[in-house]
This record gives sequence, structure tokens and C-alpha cells, in this order.
Amino acid sequence: MRSTVLLLGLVSTASLSGCVTVNDMYLADGSIGHKITCDGRGRSIDTCFEKAAELCGAHGFETVTREGLSTGRSIEKGSTDPNSGAFSTRNILVRCNDQRPMPRY
Repeated sequence: MRSTVLLLGLVSTASLSGCVTVNDMYLADGSIGHKITCDGRGRSIDTCFEKAAELCGAHGFETVTREGLSTGRSIEKGSTDPNSGAFSTRNILVRCNDQRPMPRY
């Protein structure tokens, strides 16, 4: 019984915490972009931006796109915060500032 409760607790914690994934891709201008996904209710969009800062280091980064899928929780009336409400999926696409577009011939 105790092991079943422990296992359920671990599964619950894992599903709430989600994970951060990074997929590299070429952008239209030939530079490399990083699509960073931060799923789970226990995370915020800040988790994605922290990962972008970690990837790009001191040079910083430019946000190309930013998306999120709401879980349906209503946003507080009058709120101007685009991150308010509960999001179950979030992702950003960034380009590190040290990335140079490839020349086109």
C-alpha cells in the first residue's frame, strides 16, 4: 500500500512539473533558431526564457515567436498580463544574437 501511494505521488509530481525541450531548426534567413517548449502546469513562460538565456549565454537572444495553449482558466478581469491564466503548453522560438544569417547567392 505504501509503495502504491509513493508511486502515485511521483507520477503526480512528474505530470505537474512537465519538462523543457529544445529543437534546433533553420529559420527563413538561414540562421539557426531554437524552439523551446515548456509544458506542464508547474512551469511558466519564464522557464522557456531562462532556457533561452542558458542556450545563448552572454550574447542574449531575440524572440521570434511565442505561443501558449490555455487550460481554460479565466484571466482576472482587468489583467493586462499576457502570462496570466494557467497554460498547459508554452513555447518560444528564439535566435541567439551571435547567429548570423547565411549569405544568399
